[in-house]
Amino acid sequence: MRKAIVLFIILITASPALANWRMYSEDKNVVASFDYLSRASFRGKPSLWVRWHYANPGKGPAGVKIHFAADCAEHRLYEIASDPYDTEGNYLGMIKREDAPKDYAVTPGSLNEATYKLMCP
Repeated sequence: MRKAIVLFIILITASPALANWRMYSEDKNVVASFDYLSRASFRGKPSLWVRWHYANPGKGPAGVKIHFAADCAEHRLYEIASDPYDTEGNYLGMIKREDAPKDYAVTPGSLNEATYKLMCP
């Protein structure tokens, strides 16, 4: 009984930290996941946080967490914030672009398109 209670407590406390990230794309270069709890509106457009983890980061960051917004009517994807992280999982500093979002091309079959489709079916 005591083990069941301890297991239950661990599941309750660990689940929120782990359960909100869902993988949506994987290839030989990037494993991409999104935080399904981060869905929100940004200036009337859908937005969410994604995480792109690089398979071979080299001397650069191991990955980046990106806050994207989409303009579904215009078929556009915009980065409104990003936070790269190192191989230890330490974040290297948030870059905010709310006032001048970075445009990402939505090319058929690309990771950008898969990201766009998370917000605009």
